[in-house]
Amino acid sequence: TSFTGEDSLDIALIGGNAGGTPVDAFMGGDNTADVVVLDGISYTFPLGGATVIVGDGVGVDDLNTGACAYSAFTDLLSDCGANNVGGSGDSGFAVAYDFGNGLTMAGGLSGGPGNFGLLTEEDASTIGLEAAYTADTYGVSVAFTDDETVTYWTVNAMLAPEGYPSLSVGYETDDSDSDAIFAGLTFDEVGPGSVSVGIASTATDTNDLYQYELSYSYPVNDGMTITPGVFISEQLDDEDDTGFVVKTSFSF
Repeated sequence: TSFTGEDSLDIALIGGNAGGTPVDAFMGGDNTADVVVLDGISYTFPLGGATVIVGDGVGVDDLNTGACAYSAFTDLLSDCGANNVGGSGDSGFAVAYDFGNGLTMAGGLSGGPGNFGLLTEEDASTIGLEAAYTADTYGVSVAFTDDETVTYWTVNAMLAPEGYPSLSVGYETDDSDSDAIFAGLTFDEVGPGSVSVGIASTATDTNDLYQYELSYSYPVNDGMTITPGVFISEQLDDEDDTGFVVKTSFSF
């Protein structure tokens, strides 16, 4: 909801009994054991010429612009494969500034789960910074994430020429020389909806494990969008995880 038209109060609830399964791991589940719980509460508001978000469930990347035209279906391919940009902290604040010429800057600080960003010696803390430049048909972003014990550098780029499918790519590395790659295509006009297909690797320096996904998103009406999809995630034991999921989004 909004109080002034320029701010936003957001509350997220989550529940389900898919804990310990690929569906829970890759579709944003939180191992809730069939209990509905509060997954986050945040408030976004303008401050001078900047935008600020603060709350529980807020990551340092929540106001990042990114350079991603891909419509992700699973968590591993969200943010164009930059899945470590937000770090492990999930309660804090982020600030973003738009220079008005395509250049944006963002950064934030977050702490351990449920501590509203109040850091103690036992709490993990994350610091993140991002610079991005985006135009109508292309963009590039660079993000730095210090997750207390690991430092990540992430580069994303996208190309979205009019009348053609958009291409998004990503590369992420850390200070232990582990790296991950991502590539995704989105076809905007396929029947009444759009098709997205993507591939991403997990961050590792010893094994090449990949996840693949394919989804089709179409609007049923002005207030509801349905997205069926399938994912395959390679595992070390050669027993790939496969999932079939239908996502439904409502807008009122």
